[in-house]
Amino acid sequence: MTALVLDLGNTRWKLGVASRTGISDIVSGNYLEWSSIRDACSTRMNSGMRVLVSSVASPDRTQQTLQDLEAAGLGVERIGATSPLGGIIPGYRMPQQLGTDRLMAMIAVRAMTRAPFCVVDAGTAATIDFVDAAGRHLGGLILPGERMARETLLGNTFIPRDATVADGDLLGRDTATGVALGARYSVAAIVELFTAGSRALFPGETAGIFVGGGDADSVINAMSLPCTRVEHLVLQGLAELAMKRGS
Repeated sequence: MTALVLDLGNTRWKLGVASRTGISDIVSGNYLEWSSIRDACSTRMNSGMRVLVSSVASPDRTQQTLQDLEAAGLGVERIGATSPLGGIIPGYRMPQQLGTDRLMAMIAVRAMTRAPFCVVDAGTAATIDFVDAAGRHLGGLILPGERMARETLLGNTFIPRDATVADGDLLGRDTATGVALGARYSVAAIVELFTAGSRALFPGETAGIFVGGGDADSVINAMSLPCTRVEHLVLQGLAELAMKRGS
């Protein structure tokens, strides 16, 4: 079976065709042209296919996208935090507050391992979540992503807006590099603290560290622990759900 999987992110959308062999025909774009999402779905749609949607976009943007797809005759299912999930037990006190992008990332990684793990999605926001060997979500943390951290800091101080970052430096020897490395090391330090440091959540066990998102390479390079890079975390999680529901 096949299904379309659609990730409506904070600043961009991403679409792919999911099957039992993986995800193919991936396309992405921004929200400037609404019809681009509908057209991308329509050109990939075959008889009987569904569109599974994860959204952390604004309610208005999400609603308009869903209505646009349904008006084009597409069968749409929006995945929510309280939907039946694949191998993950949500850990939020109020599950509806947990972003589906984080849930999909956890589902994607859970399909790869039965060991405890930490998953980092380093995008507009950097999310860090911890899951034990039984699939229980222990909780997580949310930080500004690298670019957002930079814009927030520079927008509220008189630090010069120099955008040139020396990516090979261990420490910042200019302001722009210091700001960028501060954001990267903050994510890496949190992951290492809770996987191998003084607040390790899995004593006696080795937790896998999985990193995805547009800034994944920056975060991985800041780590001192082994990491696995995962492409298209949210789409991978949606694909897992689609395949399980179709089996």
